[in-house]
Amino acid sequence: MKILGTIALVFVAIIASLVSLLSSVCAVSGGSSASGRAGFAFTALIFLGIAIGAVMLIGKLNRKQ
Repeated sequence: MKILGTIALVFVAIIASLVSLLSSVCAVSGGSSASGRAGFAFTALIFLGIAIGAVMLIGKLNRKQ
């Protein structure tokens, strides 16, 4: 069960990292719309937090007992 949990969390971390990367690219290259940029930046921060949380959970899950 430990291995499946690790694999699932790795996929969550990878997907969250990719969404964060794409959102930050859209925020930087967005037009002059400040609300659009803010939305993309907020999305990037949320998914970055999810990725960091997934990595921390992987560390807790795989800690030697």
